Amino acid sequence: MADFDQIRTFIKQDIIVDNLEVVDSIDELDDEQGLVSDGLELDSIEVLELVVSIEKKYGMKFSNYGNEVIKEKMASINALAQFVSEEARA
Repeated sequence: MADFDQIRTFIKQDIIVDNLEVVDSIDELDDEQGLVSDGLELDSIEVLELVVSIEKKYGMKFSNYGNEVIKEKMASINALAQFVSEEARA
């Protein structure tokens, strides 16, 4: 079972830096930085890749949650990592 720090690192390093190549280094990321607006400004394709990567790694289905819940949980890197951590334990 992955803990919060492992999940946050996966999101930052494996997805944002290595896969999406939005930034060059994990050091450029602020954990409270927005993913879609006021921060990284991921486009719809990048958000889809982010979601698919998390679903594959942690066995989650984002489609099980309403749009407002997802929007809230994707407000920042920390918010998303916390959401995945909670759901992975359930």
